[in-house]
Amino acid sequence: MNKFAKWLPCAALFAFAVCVPETAVQAAAYPERPITWVVPYPPGGTTDVVARNIAQAVSKELGGSIVVENKAGAGGRIAMTYVARAAPDGYTLLVSDASLATAPSLYKNMQINPLKDLEAVSLFVTVPHLLVVTPALKVNSLSDLIALTKKEPGKLNFSSGGIGSPLHLAGEALRLETGLQWTHVPYKGAAPAILAAVAGQAQIATPSLPSALPQVVSGKLHALAVTSPKRVSVLPEVPTVAELGYPKATVFGWVGLHAPAGTPADVLKKLEVAVAAAMKDPALIKRLQGQGADIMPESGSAYGKLVADEAIRWKKVVQAAGLEPE
Repeated sequence: MNKFAKWLPCAALFAFAVCVPETAVQAAAYPERPITWVVPYPPGGTTDVVARNIAQAVSKELGGSIVVENKAGAGGRIAMTYVARAAPDGYTLLVSDASLATAPSLYKNMQINPLKDLEAVSLFVTVPHLLVVTPALKVNSLSDLIALTKKEPGKLNFSSGGIGSPLHLAGEALRLETGLQWTHVPYKGAAPAILAAVAGQAQIATPSLPSALPQVVSGKLHALAVTSPKRVSVLPEVPTVAELGYPKATVFGWVGLHAPAGTPADVLKKLEVAVAAAMKDPALIKRLQGQGADIMPESGSAYGKLVADEAIRWKKVVQAAGLEPE
Protein backbone atom coordinates (compact mmCIF):
# COMPACT_ATOMS: atom_id res chain seq x y z
CA MET A 1 0.00 0.00 0.00
CA ASN A 2 1.19 3.48 -0.79
CA LYS A 3 2.52 4.97 2.42
CA PHE A 4 0.35 8.04 1.89
CA ALA A 5 -2.87 6.09 1.33
CA LYS A 6 -3.68 5.71 4.99
CA TRP A 7 -3.56 9.49 5.38
CA LEU A 8 -6.02 10.23 2.56
CA PRO A 9 -9.22 9.94 4.67
CA CYS A 10 -7.77 12.32 7.24
CA ALA A 11 -6.68 14.72 4.52
CA ALA A 12 -10.16 14.66 3.02
CA LEU A 13 -11.75 15.41 6.38
CA PHE A 14 -9.30 18.24 6.95
CA ALA A 15 -10.07 19.72 3.55
CA PHE A 16 -13.81 19.50 4.26
CA ALA A 17 -13.40 21.25 7.60
CA VAL A 18 -11.35 24.00 6.00
CA CYS A 19 -13.83 24.51 3.16
CA VAL A 20 -17.03 24.57 5.24
CA PRO A 21 -17.85 28.23 6.03
CA GLU A 22 -17.67 29.19 9.68
CA THR A 23 -21.24 30.53 9.56
CA ALA A 24 -22.54 27.12 8.46
CA VAL A 25 -20.83 25.51 11.44
CA GLN A 26 -22.30 28.16 13.74
CA ALA A 27 -25.81 27.62 12.37
CA ALA A 28 -25.53 23.85 12.74
CA ALA A 29 -24.61 24.22 16.41
CA TYR A 30 -27.04 27.08 17.10
CA PRO A 31 -28.26 27.52 19.76
CA GLU A 32 -25.46 26.58 22.14
CA ARG A 33 -26.70 28.81 24.97
CA PRO A 34 -29.96 30.56 25.95
CA ILE A 35 -31.41 33.07 23.48
CA THR A 36 -32.79 36.38 24.75
CA TRP A 37 -35.92 37.90 23.24
CA VAL A 38 -36.16 41.58 24.19
CA VAL A 39 -39.68 43.03 24.53
CA PRO A 40 -39.85 46.85 24.29
CA TYR A 41 -42.73 47.17 26.79
CA PRO A 42 -43.57 46.21 30.38
CA PRO A 43 -44.89 42.71 31.15
CA GLY A 44 -48.56 42.00 30.54
CA GLY A 45 -49.19 43.93 27.31
CA THR A 46 -50.12 42.42 23.95
CA THR A 47 -46.55 42.27 22.65
CA ASP A 48 -45.27 40.68 25.86
CA VAL A 49 -48.04 38.07 26.08
CA VAL A 50 -47.66 37.06 22.43
CA ALA A 51 -43.87 36.84 22.80
CA ARG A 52 -44.03 34.58 25.85
CA ASN A 53 -46.53 32.24 24.24
CA ILE A 54 -44.52 31.90 21.04
CA ALA A 55 -41.09 31.75 22.73
CA GLN A 56 -42.11 28.61 24.55
CA ALA A 57 -43.11 26.89 21.30
CA VAL A 58 -40.04 28.09 19.35
CA SER A 59 -37.67 26.92 22.09
CA LYS A 60 -38.99 23.39 21.63
CA GLU A 61 -38.33 23.56 17.89
CA LEU A 62 -34.78 24.87 18.39
CA GLY A 63 -33.97 22.55 21.26
CA GLY A 64 -32.72 25.42 23.40
CA SER A 65 -34.12 27.84 25.96
CA ILE A 66 -35.45 31.33 25.20
CA VAL A 67 -35.48 34.01 27.90
CA VAL A 68 -37.98 36.86 27.46
CA GLU A 69 -36.61 40.12 28.85
CA ASN A 70 -38.53 43.41 29.11
CA LYS A 71 -36.70 46.65 28.31
CA ALA A 72 -39.46 49.25 28.29
CA GLY A 73 -39.28 52.96 27.64
CA ALA A 74 -38.88 55.71 25.04
CA GLY A 75 -41.56 54.32 22.75
CA GLY A 76 -39.63 51.12 22.14
CA ARG A 77 -36.36 52.87 21.29
CA ILE A 78 -34.47 51.53 24.32
CA ALA A 79 -35.07 47.94 23.26
CA MET A 80 -34.45 48.68 19.56
CA THR A 81 -31.09 50.31 20.30
CA TYR A 82 -30.06 47.58 22.73
CA VAL A 83 -30.67 44.81 20.20
CA ALA A 84 -29.25 46.72 17.22
CA ARG A 85 -25.98 47.15 19.13
CA ALA A 86 -25.84 43.55 20.35
CA ALA A 87 -23.51 40.98 18.80
CA PRO A 88 -25.06 39.75 15.51
CA ASP A 89 -24.96 36.11 16.52
CA GLY A 90 -28.64 35.24 16.98
CA TYR A 91 -28.58 35.26 20.77
CA THR A 92 -30.14 38.71 21.31
CA LEU A 93 -33.33 39.34 19.32
CA LEU A 94 -36.02 42.02 19.33
CA VAL A 95 -39.70 41.21 19.68
CA SER A 96 -40.75 43.87 17.20
CA ASP A 97 -44.01 45.68 16.58
CA ALA A 98 -45.42 48.68 14.72
CA SER A 99 -43.17 51.09 16.64
CA LEU A 100 -40.38 49.90 14.35
CA ALA A 101 -42.22 51.53 11.43
CA THR A 102 -43.42 54.64 13.25
CA ALA A 103 -40.29 55.61 15.19
CA PRO A 104 -38.35 57.10 12.23
CA SER A 105 -41.16 59.63 11.67
CA LEU A 106 -41.68 60.46 15.34
CA TYR A 107 -38.15 61.01 16.63
CA LYS A 108 -35.46 63.26 15.19
CA ASN A 109 -32.34 62.00 16.91
CA MET A 110 -32.55 58.24 17.03
CA GLN A 111 -29.28 56.52 17.88
CA ILE A 112 -29.97 53.84 15.27
CA ASN A 113 -31.90 53.44 12.04
CA PRO A 114 -34.35 50.62 12.87
CA LEU A 115 -35.00 49.95 9.18
CA LYS A 116 -31.29 49.39 8.47
CA ASP A 117 -29.70 48.32 11.75
CA LEU A 118 -32.20 45.54 12.43
CA GLU A 119 -33.01 42.60 10.18
CA ALA A 120 -36.42 40.94 9.98
CA VAL A 121 -36.56 37.28 11.03
CA SER A 122 -40.26 36.44 10.94
CA LEU A 123 -43.71 37.89 11.48
CA PHE A 124 -45.73 36.19 14.24
CA VAL A 125 -49.22 37.70 14.32
CA THR A 126 -51.22 40.73 13.31
CA VAL A 127 -53.60 42.44 15.72
CA PRO A 128 -56.36 44.90 14.79
CA HIS A 129 -57.47 47.87 16.84
CA LEU A 130 -60.93 48.51 18.21
CA LEU A 131 -62.80 51.79 18.35
CA VAL A 132 -64.31 51.67 21.83
CA VAL A 133 -66.39 54.09 23.87
CA THR A 134 -67.55 54.16 27.44
CA PRO A 135 -71.12 52.81 27.73
CA ALA A 136 -72.16 55.99 29.55
CA LEU A 137 -71.75 57.85 26.26
CA LYS A 138 -74.81 56.00 24.94
CA VAL A 139 -73.76 55.86 21.29
CA ASN A 140 -74.31 52.67 19.33
CA SER A 141 -72.54 53.31 16.04
CA LEU A 142 -69.60 55.10 14.48
CA SER A 143 -71.96 57.46 12.66
CA ASP A 144 -73.57 58.41 15.99
CA LEU A 145 -70.14 59.11 17.47
CA ILE A 146 -69.09 61.24 14.50
CA ALA A 147 -72.27 63.29 14.79
CA LEU A 148 -71.79 63.75 18.54
CA THR A 149 -68.17 64.90 18.28
CA LYS A 150 -69.05 67.35 15.52
CA LYS A 151 -71.92 68.72 17.58
CA GLU A 152 -69.63 69.24 20.58
CA PRO A 153 -66.09 69.40 19.12
CA GLY A 154 -63.30 68.79 21.61
CA LYS A 155 -65.63 67.95 24.49
CA LEU A 156 -64.92 64.22 24.46
CA ASN A 157 -61.54 62.85 25.52
CA PHE A 158 -59.59 60.32 23.48
CA SER A 159 -57.09 58.30 25.54
CA SER A 160 -53.91 56.82 24.09
CA GLY A 161 -50.78 55.10 25.34
CA GLY A 162 -48.73 58.24 24.68
CA ILE A 163 -47.99 60.59 21.80
CA GLY A 164 -46.99 58.52 18.79
CA SER A 165 -47.98 55.22 20.40
CA PRO A 166 -49.80 52.61 18.29
CA LEU A 167 -53.04 53.51 20.09
CA HIS A 168 -52.54 57.18 19.28
CA LEU A 169 -51.67 56.67 15.61
CA ALA A 170 -54.53 54.22 15.06
CA GLY A 171 -56.84 56.90 16.43
CA GLU A 172 -55.27 59.59 14.25
CA ALA A 173 -55.74 57.45 11.13
CA LEU A 174 -59.40 57.02 12.05
CA ARG A 175 -59.85 60.71 12.91
CA LEU A 176 -58.33 61.86 9.63
CA GLU A 177 -60.69 59.64 7.62
CA THR A 178 -63.92 60.15 9.57
CA GLY A 179 -63.70 63.71 10.82
CA LEU A 180 -64.04 62.67 14.46
CA GLN A 181 -63.23 65.56 16.80
CA TRP A 182 -61.86 64.97 20.28
CA THR A 183 -59.30 66.11 22.83
CA HIS A 184 -56.29 63.80 22.93
CA VAL A 185 -55.19 62.75 26.42
CA PRO A 186 -51.95 60.71 26.36
CA TYR A 187 -51.23 58.21 29.13
CA LYS A 188 -48.07 56.30 29.98
CA GLY A 189 -48.92 53.04 28.26
CA ALA A 190 -51.86 51.16 26.80
CA ALA A 191 -53.12 49.74 30.09
CA PRO A 192 -53.64 53.16 31.77
CA ALA A 193 -55.30 54.46 28.59
CA ILE A 194 -57.81 51.61 28.61
CA LEU A 195 -58.45 52.01 32.34
CA ALA A 196 -59.12 55.72 31.76
CA ALA A 197 -61.84 54.80 29.26
CA VAL A 198 -63.30 52.20 31.63
CA ALA A 199 -63.36 54.79 34.44
CA GLY A 200 -64.95 57.42 32.20
CA GLN A 201 -62.00 59.83 32.40
CA ALA A 202 -61.83 59.40 28.63
CA GLN A 203 -64.80 58.51 26.46
CA ILE A 204 -63.03 57.13 23.36
CA ALA A 205 -60.01 54.91 22.69
CA THR A 206 -58.54 52.75 19.92
CA PRO A 207 -56.68 49.98 21.79
CA SER A 208 -55.44 46.76 20.25
CA LEU A 209 -58.09 44.06 20.25
CA PRO A 210 -56.25 41.68 22.62
CA SER A 211 -55.69 44.38 25.24
CA ALA A 212 -59.32 45.57 25.26
CA LEU A 213 -61.15 42.29 24.64
CA PRO A 214 -61.83 41.48 28.33
CA GLN A 215 -63.37 44.92 28.93
CA VAL A 216 -65.55 44.65 25.82
CA VAL A 217 -66.75 41.15 26.68
CA SER A 218 -67.56 42.23 30.25
CA GLY A 219 -69.49 45.27 29.01
CA LYS A 220 -67.15 47.83 30.56
CA LEU A 221 -66.41 49.20 27.08
CA HIS A 222 -68.57 49.25 23.96
CA ALA A 223 -66.91 48.39 20.63
CA LEU A 224 -68.19 50.37 17.64
CA ALA A 225 -65.78 49.13 14.97
CA VAL A 226 -62.72 46.99 14.32
CA THR A 227 -59.89 48.23 12.10
CA SER A 228 -59.04 44.87 10.50
CA PRO A 229 -59.84 44.13 6.83
CA LYS A 230 -62.49 41.60 7.91
CA ARG A 231 -64.55 40.95 11.03
CA VAL A 232 -62.88 39.07 13.86
CA SER A 233 -64.13 35.74 15.17
CA VAL A 234 -63.99 36.76 18.84
CA LEU A 235 -66.31 39.75 18.20
CA PRO A 236 -68.25 38.77 15.07
CA GLU A 237 -70.99 41.35 15.65
CA VAL A 238 -68.58 44.32 15.46
CA PRO A 239 -68.35 45.81 11.93
CA THR A 240 -65.10 46.79 10.23
CA VAL A 241 -64.31 50.41 9.46
CA ALA A 242 -64.31 49.46 5.76
CA GLU A 243 -67.89 48.18 6.03
CA LEU A 244 -68.84 51.51 7.57
CA GLY A 245 -67.42 53.42 4.62
CA TYR A 246 -63.86 54.18 5.75
CA PRO A 247 -61.52 51.62 4.12
CA LYS A 248 -58.49 53.91 4.46
CA ALA A 249 -58.88 53.74 8.24
CA THR A 250 -58.04 50.02 8.14
CA VAL A 251 -54.95 49.58 10.32
CA PHE A 252 -53.37 46.74 12.22
CA GLY A 253 -50.55 46.19 14.61
CA TRP A 254 -48.24 43.22 14.57
CA VAL A 255 -45.71 41.28 16.57
CA GLY A 256 -42.64 39.67 15.02
CA LEU A 257 -38.94 39.08 15.48
CA HIS A 258 -35.88 41.09 14.41
CA ALA A 259 -32.15 40.45 14.77
CA PRO A 260 -29.14 42.79 14.67
CA ALA A 261 -28.06 43.55 11.11
CA GLY A 262 -25.22 41.27 10.08
CA THR A 263 -26.58 38.15 11.77
CA PRO A 264 -25.49 35.12 9.67
CA ALA A 265 -28.08 34.16 7.06
CA ASP A 266 -28.01 30.51 8.16
CA VAL A 267 -28.89 31.49 11.72
CA LEU A 268 -31.72 33.72 10.50
CA LYS A 269 -33.05 30.88 8.37
CA LYS A 270 -32.91 28.45 11.27
CA LEU A 271 -34.93 30.87 13.39
CA GLU A 272 -37.43 31.48 10.58
CA VAL A 273 -38.00 27.74 10.08
CA ALA A 274 -38.40 27.20 13.83
CA VAL A 275 -41.00 29.97 14.07
CA ALA A 276 -42.96 28.60 11.10
CA ALA A 277 -43.03 25.13 12.67
CA ALA A 278 -43.99 26.46 16.11
CA MET A 279 -46.87 28.48 14.68
CA LYS A 280 -48.52 25.27 13.47
CA ASP A 281 -49.07 24.08 17.04
CA PRO A 282 -52.88 23.76 17.46
CA ALA A 283 -52.76 24.70 21.15
CA LEU A 284 -50.74 27.84 20.41
CA ILE A 285 -53.03 28.82 17.54
CA LYS A 286 -56.12 28.42 19.72
CA ARG A 287 -54.57 30.45 22.54
CA LEU A 288 -53.49 33.34 20.31
CA GLN A 289 -56.73 33.45 18.31
CA GLY A 290 -58.68 33.44 21.56
CA GLN A 291 -56.81 36.61 22.49
CA GLY A 292 -57.80 38.29 19.21
CA ALA A 293 -54.58 37.80 17.24
CA ASP A 294 -54.39 36.56 13.64
CA ILE A 295 -51.70 33.94 13.04
CA MET A 296 -49.51 35.30 10.25
CA PRO A 297 -46.12 33.56 10.11
CA GLU A 298 -44.23 35.27 7.30
CA SER A 299 -40.67 34.96 6.05
CA GLY A 300 -38.03 37.47 7.02
CA SER A 301 -38.08 39.07 3.56
CA ALA A 302 -41.88 39.43 3.56
CA TYR A 303 -41.86 40.85 7.08
CA GLY A 304 -39.11 43.30 6.18
CA LYS A 305 -41.18 44.57 3.25
CA LEU A 306 -44.23 44.97 5.50
CA VAL A 307 -42.27 47.14 7.94
CA ALA A 308 -40.82 49.26 5.13
CA ASP A 309 -44.25 49.77 3.53
CA GLU A 310 -45.85 50.64 6.86
CA ALA A 311 -43.08 53.15 7.62
CA ILE A 312 -44.08 55.04 4.46
CA ARG A 313 -47.75 54.94 5.39
CA TRP A 314 -47.27 56.10 8.98
CA LYS A 315 -45.00 58.94 7.90
CA LYS A 316 -47.93 60.32 5.92
CA VAL A 317 -50.29 59.91 8.90
CA VAL A 318 -47.84 61.64 11.24
CA GLN A 319 -47.48 64.56 8.84
CA ALA A 320 -51.22 64.83 8.16
CA ALA A 321 -51.95 64.77 11.89
CA GLY A 322 -49.49 67.62 12.44
CA LEU A 323 -47.34 65.66 14.88
CA GLU A 324 -43.93 67.25 15.33
CA PRO A 325 -41.00 64.81 15.64
CA GLU A 326 -39.42 64.94 19.08
